[in-house]
Amino acid sequence: MKYLSFIGCFSLLYSLLNVALAEQTAYRRSATAEGTQYTFAWLDHDSKPRKISFLLPDDSSRQLPVQQVNYNPQLALRAVEIELLKAARDIDPREARFKLINRHDSLEFSLSGKNEKRLDELTTELKETQETALDNYLTERYFQQYKTPLLQEAIKPNHIRYIEESTLPLIPLAQSLYDIVDEQSNARSYLNLLLSWAQTIPYDELTNRVSSNGSGFSPPLAVLNQNLGDCDSKSVLTASLIRAFLPNNSMRLVLLRNHALLAIAMTPLTKDTTMMIDGMPFILLDPTGPAQMKLGEVSKSTKQEIASQQYTLEVIPPALARQQ
Repeated sequence: MKYLSFIGCFSLLYSLLNVALAEQTAYRRSATAEGTQYTFAWLDHDSKPRKISFLLPDDSSRQLPVQQVNYNPQLALRAVEIELLKAARDIDPREARFKLINRHDSLEFSLSGKNEKRLDELTTELKETQETALDNYLTERYFQQYKTPLLQEAIKPNHIRYIEESTLPLIPLAQSLYDIVDEQSNARSYLNLLLSWAQTIPYDELTNRVSSNGSGFSPPLAVLNQNLGDCDSKSVLTASLIRAFLPNNSMRLVLLRNHALLAIAMTPLTKDTTMMIDGMPFILLDPTGPAQMKLGEVSKSTKQEIASQQYTLEVIPPALARQQ
């Protein structure tokens, strides 16, 4: 079976005509005895100067991956091949003869023998070994199997795992944003401030992930360290911070053919762009930038793809569910 990697973000330039662009005015990162100190300054959606500074302690930062390794299909096949050969050595040659065929981008095996029932049992066991070996290879490298909106079987970074593992270590960042939200503000105000910050992080328009094997995705810590990110990288970072502030609101990662954004269950305003999920309205939010788009605002092309149902959804579990 051939696996593809998740496709990258499309260019938003054609959608940004006559649209204000997000502006980052300062970025600093420095090492301290306790960890890494970050400072960001930017103009929010109302052109108001904003600034945050926070420390990520070394003990929590060490828990986070600093990069997404490339998916190498040949190395994955080799890992599966090794496990199949190990399992085949345990087969009694009097019961079955094992043959493995490597077809460059896929592995096939055959068993021959006289006892059909035993051959069926061994075939089932070897298929389970094959699937488990691939799953283990992907899990160790933060990948997962995935079906694209066009129903292609693909390999992509495990976005949800990154969100789950990043929420707690990134609480200092989430708190620094909360500390500068205007007084008597609500969740919408926090989300808009968060979006205005994420959208000013320089946008990295990466190559198509079908051909780049997932190398374009940056984990949340890498986005902070490099001050650079594409659509799914920024969406994962933003979702991690939302979970620190709103641990229980239902939330989805929305994967389009060439883009990624978020959807959150909140009471929508009339002007909000929403999508119905399980009979509930979810408000869309797009952290990508450089367009300044508040909660409930997305590009025309995003609306069109969602209207034509050219997307897949991934559930972002509640934070409390992970603590039980």
